Amino acid sequence: MNLPIRITVTSAFAIFTAITISVVAVLGFVGSREAILGMAKQNMAQSVLSAERGVAQLVGRATLAADTISDLPQSIFDWRAPDSLLVALSVALRNSPEIYGVFVGFADGAFVQAINLVAPDGSRRDVLGMPDGAATAWRVIAASDSQGTRVQRWRYFDALGDALVVADSDAASPTAYDPRKRAWFIDAQDVQSTTMSKAYVFSSLQRPGVTISRRVRNLSGASVGVDLPLGDLARLTEQLRPGKSGVVAIVDHDGDLVAHPSPDMIVQRSAAGESIQLVNISKIDDIRLQTAARRAGEQEGTDVSFSIDDADYLAIFKPLNKGSVAGWKIVSVAAAADFTGALMKTIQHTFAIAVAVLILSVGAVALMAGWITRPIILLRDMADQITRLNFATIAHFKSPFDEITQLQKSMEHMRRGIDTFMRFVPHDVVRNAIASGKTLAVGGTKRRVTLLFTDIEGFTTMTERMSPDQVMSQTSAYFERMSFGIQANRGTIDKLIGDAIMAMWNAPSEDEMHVDNACRAALAAYGISEDLNAELAAEGKPIMRTRFGLHTDEVFVGNVGVGDRMQYTCLGAGVNLAARIEGLNKHYGTQILASDAVRRQASSEFLFRRVDIVEAKGTTIPVTIYELMGEQGDLSPLAVDAAMLRRASTYEQAFDHYLHRDFDDAILVLDRLAAENPGDPVVAQLAEKCRRFVAVPPAPNWNGATALDSK
Repeated sequence: MNLPIRITVTSAFAIFTAITISVVAVLGFVGSREAILGMAKQNMAQSVLSAERGVAQLVGRATLAADTISDLPQSIFDWRAPDSLLVALSVALRNSPEIYGVFVGFADGAFVQAINLVAPDGSRRDVLGMPDGAATAWRVIAASDSQGTRVQRWRYFDALGDALVVADSDAASPTAYDPRKRAWFIDAQDVQSTTMSKAYVFSSLQRPGVTISRRVRNLSGASVGVDLPLGDLARLTEQLRPGKSGVVAIVDHDGDLVAHPSPDMIVQRSAAGESIQLVNISKIDDIRLQTAARRAGEQEGTDVSFSIDDADYLAIFKPLNKGSVAGWKIVSVAAAADFTGALMKTIQHTFAIAVAVLILSVGAVALMAGWITRPIILLRDMADQITRLNFATIAHFKSPFDEITQLQKSMEHMRRGIDTFMRFVPHDVVRNAIASGKTLAVGGTKRRVTLLFTDIEGFTTMTERMSPDQVMSQTSAYFERMSFGIQANRGTIDKLIGDAIMAMWNAPSEDEMHVDNACRAALAAYGISEDLNAELAAEGKPIMRTRFGLHTDEVFVGNVGVGDRMQYTCLGAGVNLAARIEGLNKHYGTQILASDAVRRQASSEFLFRRVDIVEAKGTTIPVTIYELMGEQGDLSPLAVDAAMLRRASTYEQAFDHYLHRDFDDAILVLDRLAAENPGDPVVAQLAEKCRRFVAVPPAPNWNGATALDSK
C-alpha cells in the first residue's frame, strides 16, 4: 500500500510533539534551577569574603611586623653590634610564624636578617645551606671595605633558642648581595607608607611569596623588609572550595597566580631550568581558571558563566579592599552541577512517569520515522552519486510511498540521460557543470594548456582491406585503450576525429603538472599502442602504428557553438601548431614529437632530443621540435637507461655542430651514432642534411630552420 509521505510524517510529528509538550510544560525545572544557582552565587560570595579576610589577616600581620620594627629607636639599628636588632627581628618571627624572614638594609649597604626555618604547621622549611636542627638563622652583611669587598656571617639556633656550633660557624664569607639594589629597599625609600612587592618565587624556598617593606622612621636611608610565603593562602583556598568541583584562587594585577589549592601548579621553571616563576592564570593547567579568566576579559562585571565539556560553571572575580597593600583579586569558580545535583534527583522522581510515557512515544515515532526516512536517505544517496557521476554504486530499492517511487523513477531517467550525455562530452566538463549549478553558455577563457594529437599511420590504406565491421571493431578497441592511457594521466579527450585523437591538459580542471602529465600520457599511449599491435600481429590483423604530437600554449578554452548546440573545446594558433607537429612525425620517421615549449616546461625526468627547427606550413615562426625519447624509471614504456642518455647527449653535440655550420664534425659524430644504433631515422636524416650542406653550403642568413611545404 502506497501512503502519502506528507500525511505520514505530519501525523507522527504531531503526536510526538503533543506528548513532549504536555509533559515538559508542567515542570518548573528552569525556575528551580535559577533559584538554586542564586544560592550557589551567595555561597561563592561568602567563600570570596572569607578568602579576603584570610588575606587581610596574613598580610596584616606581616605589615604590622614591618611597621613595628621601623618604629624602633635609632640606637637599635647598629649593624656593627647587631644582636639587639636581631633579637627584635626574631621576636617578630615568633609572633608571626608564617613569616619566613625579617631584615633591615642600611644606606651603606649593610644588611641584617633573621630567618624562620620552621613553618606554622611545624614542618621544616627546605632552605639550601641550612644545617640540620637549625630553627632560626641570623645573617649579617657588613658594608663594603676599602677594596669594595662585602662579607657575611651566619649564626644558627635550634628550636629552644640555643646556638648551634657548625663548621665555619660565624666565619666570614664573601657575598655580592647589596640591599640597596633590591626593589623592596628602593620602594620603601620612595614612599612614606608600607609597600608590598609583586608576588614572586623565593629563590631559597622555591615557593611563591611577597616582600613587605617600610622605611625606618628613626634612621635615614634604612629600610625594613618582611618575606611572607603564601603557602597559608594555598591552604586557605583549599578550605574555601565552593562545592566538590569548584576552586578558589588568588591572582595579582598582572594575572599571575598567587595562591591555588595545588601550590605546585602556580610555579614553573624556565626551559633551561635556571629560573622559576609564577604561572599566569591564562596558562595554568586548570581549564576552569583559564576559561573563567578569558570570559571575564570578554564580559563586563565581576560575575561570569561558561561551559566546559557541556558542564556549566559560575565564576566571581573580587578585588581586595582598596585599603589593602596587595592589589590582588580573589577568583571563585563553582560547577553548577555541585549545587543542582539535589534538584536533579528530585526531578528524576518527578520525571519517572513522564519518561515512561515518553519512551513509548519515542519508540513508536522512531519506528515510524525510520520507516519514512529510510527511502528518503536512499534517494539522497542516489542523488549524491548522480551528482558525483558515480553511477556504478547506485542502489535501487522499493518504497511503500507513492511519491518516493515516482521520484526514484524520475532520478533513474535523469541518471540514464546524464550517462548518455557523458559519452559525448568530457567527464570533467559534465562534472564542473553540475557542481557549478549554472546553465552552460557559449564562451570561455584564455588558458595555457598542453595539447596532444594522435594519428594512425596509413589508416586509410589499412581500412581499404577491411570490412566496415572489422574497421569499427578494431578502431573501437584502439580508442578504448588509448583513451585509458590519456585519462589515467589526467588528460581530457576533446574529440575523436576519424582515426585521430585530440586531448588536452589543464582544462577544464586545473593541473599544475599538465606538461609532465601530457608527456607521461603520450608515453603510456605509445606503450599501449605497441602492446595492441603485438596482439593484432599475432592474430594476423593489420597493425595501427600511432604518431603523437605535443605542444603547450595559451589558447581559448570553453563552449563553442550556438545556444542549443555547443561543444567544449579549445581554439587558437597553438591548437593548429600541435596538429602540425603530429604530422611532422611522418616527415622525420618519428613517433612522438614535441615543441620547444613542452621541452622547456617538462621536468628533467623526461629525455628529449632536438630533431629540427622547422617552419611548418601555416606557421611563420620557426619552432624547434624535439623527439620525446622516454622517461626515467622502470615503469615507463620507454624507460631511459645510461646508453640512451649517452646517445642523446652525443646526438645533441652533433646538432650543435650542425647549427654552427660545422657539418663535417657533425657527420663524424652522426656516423658513429649510426654505427652504434642502425636504423635511427633522426640520425640518418640529420646526417643527410649535413652532407647536402657540405656539397652546397646554406645561405649566409641561414638560421638552421627547415621550411616544410606539406602539413
